[in-house]
Amino acid sequence: MGALVFGAIYYFTVPVVEVDRVVRGTAISAVYGTVRIEPVFVVHVRAQNNGFIRLGDAVASGRGAVGRTLGKDELLATIADETTARQLKQAQSDLQATEEQARLELPSSEPLKVAEANVQRLEKLTSLSNVPAVEYEKAKSEAKRLRDLLQTERIERERNLDSLREAVGKAEALTKRLEIRAPMDGILSDIKAIDGEFVSDGAQLFTVSSRRNYVRGEVNEEDIGEVKAGMKAILQMYAYRTRQFNASVTSIVPAADPDTQRYTVLLDLQNPPENLLAGMTGEMNIITGRHENALLAPSRAILVDQVWRVKLGVIDKRTVKVGYRTLEFSEILDGLKDGDRVVVSEQDKLKPGQFVRQRSVKRVPAEKPR
Repeated sequence: MGALVFGAIYYFTVPVVEVDRVVRGTAISAVYGTVRIEPVFVVHVRAQNNGFIRLGDAVASGRGAVGRTLGKDELLATIADETTARQLKQAQSDLQATEEQARLELPSSEPLKVAEANVQRLEKLTSLSNVPAVEYEKAKSEAKRLRDLLQTERIERERNLDSLREAVGKAEALTKRLEIRAPMDGILSDIKAIDGEFVSDGAQLFTVSSRRNYVRGEVNEEDIGEVKAGMKAILQMYAYRTRQFNASVTSIVPAADPDTQRYTVLLDLQNPPENLLAGMTGEMNIITGRHENALLAPSRAILVDQVWRVKLGVIDKRTVKVGYRTLEFSEILDGLKDGDRVVVSEQDKLKPGQFVRQRSVKRVPAEKPR
């Protein structure tokens, strides 16, 4: 009984280590980089005049509206401008008064009727030789003068109406500038305005992003020379820790970021998840080479060129020669064989010759780039 108890105590005091197996597979050479999901289009909506802002129903909740889906031309806010409002009201009033006045006869209409009637009367009298012909000619001249004057008045009235309509149109255009509307279908990604505050002309009020996203990768300067358009890549997004995604390099931005000296690589993500959101981040391996039927060990098991191997419950340290290396797996050229079990965590707590209990980690199968 004592031996049994001692054995049980000994068993439970033996440390537990996480192990994974060395297997045969495809070793890949890859360039490491970070990735971020970015919207295809981002539009910063700005004020077009000074005034006090009133948020529309779409954004009435302020910061709580960020992430809301917007439709093109949906009202986001209005900016109160009393001067423009007064100008529009005055222009509309002037136009209405002039249009009502235009329904009345022009000043020369009635005198022209009288003059034309006089011409007809004198024409008859002249034919009967009851009045001198000169009187008839004078009456005709007066009627022509009044017709010309009436035409001038008509042209002037139409010109005045056109001028007032143009003034109303300009005032209405200025008023429309007081309305801040969504520039496209998309998502409200930022709001900087506070309901009721005074805003200046040109101040940024909202940011609207497209629903479509793309993958932007960042690669160190010393690695960018190996990257070419068309290369396959494997992505791991932090929001999807149990999944890997295939992608391909579409283009490389030729200039480095002046602050980080890293180069931007644009990628096309295959079969993205439905809820892939702008701002998500992760890591990538851009595949630059491959070896088939290679010996593979988990990369996190390798400390520079050292690996802890577990054999018959005892650990020993092995020196390995590493070939291709990625975030997940590294090619072992020497030092291990197929089926060996290696420790993948807390290696700093171990000593050579130590007895351990093993716990196999759950391996996430990597999706092979197509």
